[in-house]
Amino acid sequence: MIHTQDEIIIHLPLSKVIYLFQQPEYFKHWQHGLIDFKYLSGAPGAQGSTRQMRIKMAGQAITMKEEITLVDLPHRWKATYKLKGVINYQDNKFESCSDSIQQPLTNINKNNQGSTRWLAQSQFKFTGMMRWVAKARPQAFEKQTRQHMNDFKIFAENYDFKNDRPT
Repeated sequence: MIHTQDEIIIHLPLSKVIYLFQQPEYFKHWQHGLIDFKYLSGAPGAQGSTRQMRIKMAGQAITMKEEITLVDLPHRWKATYKLKGVINYQDNKFESCSDSIQQPLTNINKNNQGSTRWLAQSQFKFTGMMRWVAKARPQAFEKQTRQHMNDFKIFAENYDFKNDRPT
């Protein structure tokens, strides 16, 4: 089993971060490797809903199933991801924060709009052959969440809110 915890500051107010986090048409901009997805059950994005995702990892397409297990936005969002040999429990927490307290002066939000702290906790459980993969390359799993968070930060901070479109 692997446990990870990552934190990032996004230089946008909580409301804008959550708006972008919930938009499925933007997933491809920050979920590295996402090929496509389709909804399987429930209202898209609602607690209890499921979707199938195809992601390119290590040069091959893998299929996983996502189940949203908690929606308490704008503050919390949880999901479980299942694929052969791996279950990933993802717990995301969001909160407003002050730039001047959280970041050095060089990173102050230029528009002085406030910032958002995103804390992500992941728990990976493995079965079968994936136990050996996880022991041999734990960093591959540890880096995955951090990469998505960094990609989302870049996407969100460069989003054109005036015209409501990615830049």
